Amino acid sequence: MRKVLLVSLDAFFEPDLERLPPDGALARILREGTWCRKVKTIFPALTYPIHVTMVTGCEPEDTGVGQNQPFQPDTPKESRRWYWEREHIRVPTLFEAVREAGGRSCSILWPVNCKNRAVNWCFPEVHPLPGENAALKALRYGTPRFILQGEKRFRHLRRGIKEPWLSDYATALADDIIRRKQPELTALHLIDLDDARHHTGTFSKEANEAIGRLDKRIGELMKTLDDTPGMEEALLILVSDHGQADIERTVNLRESLERLMPGFPLLPQSNGMSAYFFPKGEVPDPDRLIPLLESHREELGISHLYSREELNRLHAVSGPVLAAEAAEGVVFSDSLAPEKREKATHGFGPGHPGDLCFFAVYGKGVRQGYEMPSFPMRDIGPTIAGLMGLTLPAAKGKDRSGEITE
Repeated sequence: MRKVLLVSLDAFFEPDLERLPPDGALARILREGTWCRKVKTIFPALTYPIHVTMVTGCEPEDTGVGQNQPFQPDTPKESRRWYWEREHIRVPTLFEAVREAGGRSCSILWPVNCKNRAVNWCFPEVHPLPGENAALKALRYGTPRFILQGEKRFRHLRRGIKEPWLSDYATALADDIIRRKQPELTALHLIDLDDARHHTGTFSKEANEAIGRLDKRIGELMKTLDDTPGMEEALLILVSDHGQADIERTVNLRESLERLMPGFPLLPQSNGMSAYFFPKGEVPDPDRLIPLLESHREELGISHLYSREELNRLHAVSGPVLAAEAAEGVVFSDSLAPEKREKATHGFGPGHPGDLCFFAVYGKGVRQGYEMPSFPMRDIGPTIAGLMGLTLPAAKGKDRSGEITE
């Protein structure tokens, strides 16, 4: 089994390739590796379901994870649980494939991978809800010994879960586990750029600085692979999940629907720049509600309404009967509590400029300077498995590993 360091650059997308440090690690990967600038993300463009698709080769219709959070219409935003645990995913993942082949894996902030028995070392992607203790929750959801060892060695790098310090800390954990244990699969999720864009805008100075930090972290990890016995043949694989777009207007869909159409039989769930509509009870023909929503398009900030048939073609999760795409500059909110205001976000549908993501493979035997044509996000999982000498039996995507190796 060929070893892999899989790094997710959250919110890195096609335009960022023009903003890279010319002498940095990512520019080197473009010169010496195989890459694609047009990986088509899933609908909606949300971090958790996308990362599940990456490691399963399946779309939300099969994985069962179609949003960051389960539908919780009567729970305040700050108290809503997320899809944290591996048990939410209905199909096998790359982590199980590694374990079944006799390998070991490490998961650092990888979404929807907590309490995964196939993972040897887990620093969990989880946060405390009101009344919960952050440290105790992390220990329950991850690997206690690995977490405590990391705190002992690298606590000075972290300031709670604030960025960019959390991504520095996560990179140090990955570096350390590779040097000490050489896992067959190390999966690392870096959130720095996504956080910067949410708070300061898509192409802000702060976002550009975050790209520079990501580049530096990738360079450090490349050196670790080069310097560590047992990792000489390992591949560095970079992925990204979505871009972002700036926000000018927030629409609370639930409040707006109650004001404009009292008794409307659907409840919204915001995906940021899109929203799902779930039935309150039985709705014999949800499509008949589309003209009613269309009649309030401007007030609701809607650019397009997806019928259930369209959602099926997009391989969306079951449950919602309709969906809405936000107009340019609009973000949907269904929070029952006052919501923080962000400068940019995602969650959009196909055709948005932010749906073109990045994929790259670097290492021995990889075609140098080769740009792959566009392909769907579901191809990433089987392609990584193929490069490792594994298979993902439930995957719907295509194994493109033959295009990557010489």
